[in-house]
Amino acid sequence: MKKTLIGMATLTLLLGGCASKPKVELYKGAESGAQHAYIRVANGAGSPSWSHNESKAFRDALETAARVTLQKGYKYFAIYYPSEIANTKGSLDNTAEELLAKCDPNAAAVLDIGIGGVLHKCGTHNTNAVMRIMMYHEQQEKFTVIDAQKVIDFYKSHDIYDDFELDIKEK
Repeated sequence: MKKTLIGMATLTLLLGGCASKPKVELYKGAESGAQHAYIRVANGAGSPSWSHNESKAFRDALETAARVTLQKGYKYFAIYYPSEIANTKGSLDNTAEELLAKCDPNAAAVLDIGIGGVLHKCGTHNTNAVMRIMMYHEQQEKFTVIDAQKVIDFYKSHDIYDDFELDIKEK
């Protein structure tokens, strides 16, 4: 019995991983003058499945983008990087539902132990995600933007809103 409890505790620690809060660096973009945010998420392994870890990392990066946008007094944001979903480079995906459908590797695999590199996309790599956004008060004419409050509302209505602490630094 004692061995079983120790084994279960060890397994919980291994699968639970050690997440850190998403890191955000804010700065003014030289090319646009708009407020930019560089978002980095390092979740730690939450599952033996890489697709699960990548899905969580991307969801956290998108939630962070929406929350930072609202916290800084803006209403909209556009994704500048990663290129697969960059609104500034022609992507028309502008809802949480569209972005999650495009970037969620869980749609491609249920359990993918040991096949790293196959599912990496949308700025994610196993437990890490990177996103660069530009924030705006109004809709933009030259490219599609994302309504930050609608992202938050979607997350809350689908029970995927985490409300984790953010590490924000101004540059």
